[in-house]
Amino acid sequence: MTAAPTDAPADPVLSVRGLTVRARDREILRRVDLDFPTRQITAVIGPSGCGKTTLIRTLNRMVELTPGLRVEGSVRYRGQELYAPGVDPVAVRRRIGMVFQRPTVFPSSIYENVAFGLRLEHAPATEIATAVPRALRRAALWDEVRDDLDRPALALSGGQQQRLCIARALAVNPRALLMDEATSSLDPIATRKIEEMVHELKNEVSIIMVTHNIAQAARASDVTAYLYEGRLIEVGPTAEMFENPREKLTEEYLTGRFG
Repeated sequence: MTAAPTDAPADPVLSVRGLTVRARDREILRRVDLDFPTRQITAVIGPSGCGKTTLIRTLNRMVELTPGLRVEGSVRYRGQELYAPGVDPVAVRRRIGMVFQRPTVFPSSIYENVAFGLRLEHAPATEIATAVPRALRRAALWDEVRDDLDRPALALSGGQQQRLCIARALAVNPRALLMDEATSSLDPIATRKIEEMVHELKNEVSIIMVTHNIAQAARASDVTAYLYEGRLIEVGPTAEMFENPREKLTEEYLTGRFG
């Protein structure tokens, strides 16, 4: 991936224009135009099957790992076209990390889980030794594991495992972090810890979170985008959208009268 241009802080970290994703004769996303602001948390909401996960998977080219999908339109990261010829998708995924619905920890130690991406980059041992504790601190996990970094990661609780996955993503210093329903399998206490953590993280990393939990979007995000049947219906500051949605479809979804 070539060097990205330097943007002003107000510029979006990611932008999509005319984004369409097709699966054979079906459109999963339909001509979506959307900006994701820098140093803010954007929630992507909508009913099941509306294209939320597909949308964020286009942002770091993970959509390409699903056979049969075709991406049309523009996806830009800090002004650079991510689907342009010559752009390395692996480099894209280092800059734009992703955390999935269920924790995907490796059968190794806590330390090695966090160090995984850095070792793939052949980072020197001194850099790894500094980066691992920093990533664990940013993921609000350091105080719980600092004396037991050689412990198997699979021995951690579900909430700890998810924060470990976040630490692993943060260790390679991404500019944006995608979270695909990252708290949906966690209990309320673990969910609250992750929400508090991402609130602190947004000062350093732009967060884009898919959530089916409307209450979570309301309390945890700065901006909300509502998708329905692959179309972007409405986007705006979360407080404004929840208090006074502009579109009838948005109002029906937020008030539980959808469908």
